[in-house]
Amino acid sequence: MTSWIEAVPAFVVALLILALPGAAVLAALRIRGLMALCLAPTVSVSVLAVSAIVAPLINLRWGIPVVLVGTAVATAAAWAARRFIPALNSIEAVSGARSRVGLSAGAIGALTALSITTLLLLLVARTPEQFTQGYDTVFHLNASANAVDTGNASSFAISSFILPTVKSSFYPGAWHGLVSLLAIVTGISVPAATNLMWLAVAGLVWPLSAMFLTRVLFGARPLLLVSAAALAAAFPAFPWLLLQYGSAYPNSLSNALVPVGIGLVLVVLRPAKHHGLEPVQALTVVVLFLPGAVTAQPNGVFSILLVLTPLLGYLIYAWLRTGFSRSHLHGWVRVALLVCALGVAAAALYTLPQIRSLFSYTSPAFLLFPLALIRNFTHAPAPIWFPALALTALVLIGVRAGFRRPGLRWLPAALVLLVFTYPLTAGTNFVAANIAMAPWWDNPERVAALMPLMAVPLAALGLVHAMDWLGSKAKSHNLSPALLQRKGKVAAAAGLVVVLALSNPGLWQMKGQVGIMFEVPAEPNGLAQIDAQELALIHRLPNYTSVDDVIANNPYNGSALAMALAGRQMLFPYSSQGDLNEDLYTLRFWLNRVGSDPDVCAAAKRQGVTYLLDFGTDYIPAFNDPRSLYPGITLAADSDAFTLVANEGHAKLYKLTTCGGIRL
Repeated sequence: MTSWIEAVPAFVVALLILALPGAAVLAALRIRGLMALCLAPTVSVSVLAVSAIVAPLINLRWGIPVVLVGTAVATAAAWAARRFIPALNSIEAVSGARSRVGLSAGAIGALTALSITTLLLLLVARTPEQFTQGYDTVFHLNASANAVDTGNASSFAISSFILPTVKSSFYPGAWHGLVSLLAIVTGISVPAATNLMWLAVAGLVWPLSAMFLTRVLFGARPLLLVSAAALAAAFPAFPWLLLQYGSAYPNSLSNALVPVGIGLVLVVLRPAKHHGLEPVQALTVVVLFLPGAVTAQPNGVFSILLVLTPLLGYLIYAWLRTGFSRSHLHGWVRVALLVCALGVAAAALYTLPQIRSLFSYTSPAFLLFPLALIRNFTHAPAPIWFPALALTALVLIGVRAGFRRPGLRWLPAALVLLVFTYPLTAGTNFVAANIAMAPWWDNPERVAALMPLMAVPLAALGLVHAMDWLGSKAKSHNLSPALLQRKGKVAAAAGLVVVLALSNPGLWQMKGQVGIMFEVPAEPNGLAQIDAQELALIHRLPNYTSVDDVIANNPYNGSALAMALAGRQMLFPYSSQGDLNEDLYTLRFWLNRVGSDPDVCAAAKRQGVTYLLDFGTDYIPAFNDPRSLYPGITLAADSDAFTLVANEGHAKLYKLTTCGGIRL
């Protein structure tokens, strides 16, 4: 696939994958119109993720048949719930006229966001086949490739290719399920499927999710909806920062879904303050939302709790106060129940090794705390530095306007909480701060990406108030009557957001940084996973090797990417692979003796090693990790056991020709 034009049909398939399963389930629940448009991707992710988990249990390969069965089961369950649960059954279907309210405005806003995101992506990646050179890219591309090859995209199997001694281990695999399904259905490469699915999530799912939260918070005014969806593409911190940093694709999917989760919880907790969904419908969708949220990236659940902390804190305070107003005994009983509930939840979470491991990561401070605070507040987290002054002003206007609305006085506190998260990880080394940011691995980039979750709805409200003020001024002076009409305002809002986004130097700075991640340097530079010579040799691997060959490699020099880029089995498919069986340990340290040592030869035969891919000792920045030492692999090229069969500059491919003293 050499051009983005060729990728259009596959992109349409990506949109259908994200839309159709959820749309079918929501139709069974009688949720239509704008709500269905916004919620369908979220429900689809859950349906697909659960289907991927169930498929291997019933001996089915991952693909369209599994998706059809999973969608049918979920739709039937939704229909049964609506049919037999009185609270759901009593809700009448929304009329055609009502279901279309705001739909056209939402579509305009979403398409505006998609246009901005697509433009920037095309500027940083010349073709859909390009891939980012972030540290996590190797794992995510190879995990998706493994799902395609094995027909298993279960979250309990997605990491199996780097866990030879572990039978089953949970890793959130919703993202890899989406990418592998797109690759299976369309036949495109894993890198191309990754880029197209990222564009679908960042360009449409995220704006629709932000629009849903805005609708729940501030109402269904078309001008507000188009502003929210379009503004979702204007903030550098998300979705672009996570693409620039290590290509954290699962976290990007999770963040794109979080506003939906926030909105659903708000409808359930305070139904009188919100409209668009009945509380019982929202609660039903919460049930549908959770599987996708957990299998996308569990920290999304913590992100929802973080944003809603001020509101939840107030509701808990009000609940306790009501108890004490009845009697001291009643009040203390409620306190005891609260403490027990929190204790049980904390204990349950701590029993999970994935949760415990979060506390082992810390990021050293690299900014002064006040500077980190200002940069987060002005939407300019590292690696960019230019503040988004116009967006910041819109957010402040939105905070002021939202604070005046009944039931929304918690919004400023939520924004302040988000503002302080980034300096807690980027501006201090306090242990308490590291613990507080543990759900996001105390990682500055993942934390900075939280800010737009609330900034987008608030900026949309601010933009609407600013336009209303300008409209009132224009009306008083008999100026621009066309802009006073609804359609004129909607078009003006979309156009204004485009101007705000494209005139934001910070967004262009981020574009430049993302562009660096997509570059393939001509020679090793110590930062990129692979260079042009290594990539050229990877593309030639099918000329010399078969899919049954196993290629020995040092994963810290980028050679592991051959798994996703050339469809070849790599002995070490990921750099941070901590789980090695006895044979892998032997080959890691002693492969250079394979020609003379019978034990090493036996290990190589058991693992199926037939080739060696040598990219030299230009290691990625994680070289200071002791696990990056693979002396047996590094020295193997100089042994008599391997014969050179191909090379591109310094990148070389060797064939194993002598094993245990015997010529092969």
